[in-house]
Amino acid sequence: MMRLLQCLTAVTLCLGNVVPTIEIAPGVNMPMVAFGSYNGSLTRCSVQEGVQQWLQLGGRHVDTADMYETEADVGAAIRGSGVPRKDIFVTTKVPGPIGNQAVQQMILQQSLPKLGLDYLDLVLIHYPCLALSDFPNKCGAALQRERLDTWKGLMELRRAGKIRAIGVSNYDAEQVKEVIEAFKEAPAVNQVEWHLAYHNETLRSALQKAGVTIEAWASLAGPTSGIVEKVPSISLSDERLKQVAEHYGVSTAQVELRWETQKQVVPITATCTKEHALADLSIFNFTISDKDMQYLDDLMPAEAVSV
Repeated sequence: MMRLLQCLTAVTLCLGNVVPTIEIAPGVNMPMVAFGSYNGSLTRCSVQEGVQQWLQLGGRHVDTADMYETEADVGAAIRGSGVPRKDIFVTTKVPGPIGNQAVQQMILQQSLPKLGLDYLDLVLIHYPCLALSDFPNKCGAALQRERLDTWKGLMELRRAGKIRAIGVSNYDAEQVKEVIEAFKEAPAVNQVEWHLAYHNETLRSALQKAGVTIEAWASLAGPTSGIVEKVPSISLSDERLKQVAEHYGVSTAQVELRWETQKQVVPITATCTKEHALADLSIFNFTISDKDMQYLDDLMPAEAVSV
């Protein structure tokens, strides 16, 4: 019965490893686990090889960004996978609040041609400020006009049928509120760093109330964790995490990813290994108990980290 319930929102029949979807905007359903194309996450294969394998194994959600410089690789992987475009959910990101005209030009003249696509399922504003070095302390109200102007450009692209949904990344609750107050709509998604040792439950609560879906980058506290600012982490070899994994007969990575999805957080993962990719896609085959969810919520790093 539990397996059946987990498959009710899936795109396909409940056979094998089916990834459920979550509706992020009217008529826009996003698979609840994604493959990230940041180069630093893949050390044993190319981005094209990793994405193509993911798609051929049944993954249907791929995340890229202008900043990653991997849009062309993702496009090649999509073409090489043999999977129909309509079955794949593709997200890209524009660098920051670059303005109405600039964002339209970037999507139409750069992202779509590099990807070889006619439309995008989701476009995010990658950071609330222009320079990564300014994040997070210099992304305040002074850039509000630029953020909203960029959103206007994305709305025009949505009206033109070039993108299906609009979201943000690394926004705080106040920056999300700016969008809601200005346009009477909430971002479809806010993609933020999120893992066992670094999860902002106050932000999650505020976003859920506003109808915003959280996506997790650095979902396993891997190589992308702390690239902007130093944050704590919990190793996948942590003995406490191993005990939970043994109880369910799964890996520690599967436990962390499932913990996220049961909180309605969509994890972004990346791997060159077929076995790991299949494991990531099978996280919906088990359910963590309420007691263990609370235990995982309360886990702290085994060693103190100065942040």
